[in-house]
Amino acid sequence: MNVDVPRRTYRRLLRLAPRRLRDRHGSEMEDAFAETWADARARGGLATVVVWLRSTWDLLHARMRRRTRPYRRTTRFSRERWLVPWIELRTALRSFRRQKVATTLVVTMLSLGIAANIVVFSLVNGLFLRPFPFPQPDRLVYINEKAPQWNLDRTGINFPDFVQWRTAAQTFDSMALYGGASFNLSDDHGAERIQGGTVTYDFLKVLGLQPLRGRMFTPEEDRPNAARVVVISEGTWRDRFGADEQVLGKTMSLNGRTFEVVGVFPKEAAFPDAAALWVPLAGDPNQQGNSYSFAGLGRLKPGVSRDQAEQDLLRAQEPIWTARDKEKVVSPFTLPLRENLVSEFRTIAAALWGAVTLLLVVACANVAAVMLARAIARRREMGIRLAIGANRFRLLRQLFVENMVLAIVGGAIGVALGRWALNVLVTSADTALPSWAPFGFDGRIVGFSILVTVATSLLFGWAPAFHAVKGDLRTAMGDTTGGGGSTVSPRGRRTLTWLVAAEFTLAAVLLAGGALFLRAFGQVQRVDPGFRTDHTLTFSLSLPGATYSDGVKRLAFWDRLLGRLRTAPGIEAAGMITCPPLTCHWGNFYRIEGRPPLKPGESNPVVLTRVASAGYFEAMGIRLKAGRSFTDQDGRAAQQAELAAAAEAEKRAKAQPAGSPPPPPAPPPAAARSVIVNETFAKTFWPGVSLQDVVGKRISFNSDTQPWIDVVGVTADVKHYGLERPMRPGIYFPAPQMAGRTNSMAVVVETAGEAEGVTSTVRSLVREIDPSLPLYRVQTMQRMLADSVRTRATYSWMLAVFAGLALVLALGGTYGVTSYLVTQRTREIGIRLAMGAQSEDIVRSVLRGSLVAIGAGVVVGLAGVLALAGWLRDILFGVSPRDPAVLAGAALALAMAAVLANYIPARRAARTDPMGSLRS
Repeated sequence: MNVDVPRRTYRRLLRLAPRRLRDRHGSEMEDAFAETWADARARGGLATVVVWLRSTWDLLHARMRRRTRPYRRTTRFSRERWLVPWIELRTALRSFRRQKVATTLVVTMLSLGIAANIVVFSLVNGLFLRPFPFPQPDRLVYINEKAPQWNLDRTGINFPDFVQWRTAAQTFDSMALYGGASFNLSDDHGAERIQGGTVTYDFLKVLGLQPLRGRMFTPEEDRPNAARVVVISEGTWRDRFGADEQVLGKTMSLNGRTFEVVGVFPKEAAFPDAAALWVPLAGDPNQQGNSYSFAGLGRLKPGVSRDQAEQDLLRAQEPIWTARDKEKVVSPFTLPLRENLVSEFRTIAAALWGAVTLLLVVACANVAAVMLARAIARRREMGIRLAIGANRFRLLRQLFVENMVLAIVGGAIGVALGRWALNVLVTSADTALPSWAPFGFDGRIVGFSILVTVATSLLFGWAPAFHAVKGDLRTAMGDTTGGGGSTVSPRGRRTLTWLVAAEFTLAAVLLAGGALFLRAFGQVQRVDPGFRTDHTLTFSLSLPGATYSDGVKRLAFWDRLLGRLRTAPGIEAAGMITCPPLTCHWGNFYRIEGRPPLKPGESNPVVLTRVASAGYFEAMGIRLKAGRSFTDQDGRAAQQAELAAAAEAEKRAKAQPAGSPPPPPAPPPAAARSVIVNETFAKTFWPGVSLQDVVGKRISFNSDTQPWIDVVGVTADVKHYGLERPMRPGIYFPAPQMAGRTNSMAVVVETAGEAEGVTSTVRSLVREIDPSLPLYRVQTMQRMLADSVRTRATYSWMLAVFAGLALVLALGGTYGVTSYLVTQRTREIGIRLAMGAQSEDIVRSVLRGSLVAIGAGVVVGLAGVLALAGWLRDILFGVSPRDPAVLAGAALALAMAAVLANYIPARRAARTDPMGSLRS
């Protein structure tokens, strides 16, 4: 039968199909039917009948599908649309299995870069991004006072000043004071020292919180000599009271006095310090003198800015300036609450964030270089796929699928690695991180991880993918190692070379920066603290006023304790002080004999004031520069004279008729008083006078009625505020002379062996004297010194790790690129060797192609470090950002890494068998 008849018949059947399908593909469908019919006719009549039935069914099926859903070309095309992504994924996985080394290298570099970014972002998130757990936290401000003439950025708040602000300020919804405090807690389980706070009655109102149980203090309870009440934290309620619903009305023994529990605070109220309980601040608005001891919180009214609130406080301060501070020495200021809490972390966070960003760019540049080399090597594959029917968009999509798979795998490993590293960091650097900042994973970190994964896939993937499919791919089909030279064009080789150079530029910035921070940390550690750190143990004791009500009882306890410690086995010396190095601050002003009165506006530095016992300087290893140290008799005559004067004043007060005004205070009794000053004090107040001549000079408290005090010694400076902080003038009073003012002391013992070894001995001695007294802050001076620099140690080592990772990434990237380039030059190298080239010539040729560009990248990177010198100078200690040793060391390390990474593939290329490469 002539084929024209079936064609005409099929053409009539096409009327069953949708018109759009007939118009677009009718002729093609007719040709396909004719071929199928001819094949079936050759097999017999039954096969021909089957072809007619199947063709008719296909056309009817197409008509029915058109009525139920939008038209699609054919079932085959629809199915392919769904199968393509799976096919591309399977192709990508096959490609990775064939190149396991390159795939492992890419995933490793990505995971390291992403993990480092997640760690730093978690720190930034906890410090700067997570909202405080209070309603409308943006309305909360920190309040304090400053005194530039006293060289103090923050003096603390004087309670009468706060009372004036609370009355006169108009821009605050509420305002509260808070201060840190610790208490001796005694119960049936024994005695312990517990961290707490003193707050005004409006503390919870400022935070916008409500008690979990009970109530807050009343204004009447927040006054001197009011009923003793306490509010406990949610943790204390659960730990010490078993979450007892009947906790209200129960009592607690704090510092030897009974307090009634009136409320339970929610866990959010333990802010900014992890307080376990709070007692009323009970300030006296009519107090005599100044006591700058507290910090403030304020909640602004809606729509009020911080600047408006600060101007309002300055207006409220005017009556105080008029009454007692005509020179306006002290003035209030405000800060956003978060800015106050994170101010010391901003510069460090910026440095870490910049470092990990550079590290991620290095990782992406390395991966891009490896992927570009891989793409160049696959151009023949792309040409073959293009020749058999694939289009360029399909090829490009395949490469992007491969990039996305690599990014997802690297991102997943990076997230797991980053989470582990964050846990290690938070655990090891607990004292360097604030207690109020949570550093766990949350939605922001998950979102950031996804964003970084997608961004990295785009950063390292787009350029290699486009390079692989552009140009004449059919020509590349003939560019095999068997049929031509290298498949790498000069332009592609230059791109790879300069991409590696860019990696080394960024690696140079990170490596030099990390080395500078490590060197600065080393400089900090080499600073002489002015005291002995080894074989020195310190602990604190606080004597409750209920048991030790006067200076005689307190001094008797301290004398007995020191006497027992000095004769205990394993202890060489013992002493005590109110503020040991690296801890608290107690400042005062002093009058210097013979010094002219201060002129208005002249700086009057606050003097660090401490009370120390005989034996303290010997126990701490503090050097005496001139004069003598304290003896057991220093200050005792002055103490006895003060006690006698106090008894006489009390006797006269009782003899006064009722209703008569109190007698004027008697002048201080004449008695020998002594003080020891540090070198900075001597040089500040007696410039040009030798330390030996300072001994014998006199000072007094800043009042004409106070007696003169003789300087009996000059000690070496002690880094009291930290190894990086500048020295301040400081003095020491003998403990007996100030016994009436000191109920908390830190005891220092010098040990014959390891300092921790005498801890049990010390506890036993204190328990024998008074079992109700808990020891707290028990630690060695070595540990205290290490804790004081833990923040710098943490970020210095983090930057050093990032620098090391950048070096490793640059090493891996250049190794991968050079290996690919050498592989593509196998036939060329074989020809050169066959023509007489030596192995050394091949090695030099391979090295020369990369090292020149890498050297230029290193030079540019070090120039970038020099450009950042002004900013780095603010956070480096004792190290110049232009330190030639650091810069030279970084350049040498990078040069060695570059030579090593390029020498290995170069040496492998030099060992190529020329005949084997020509035959392959």
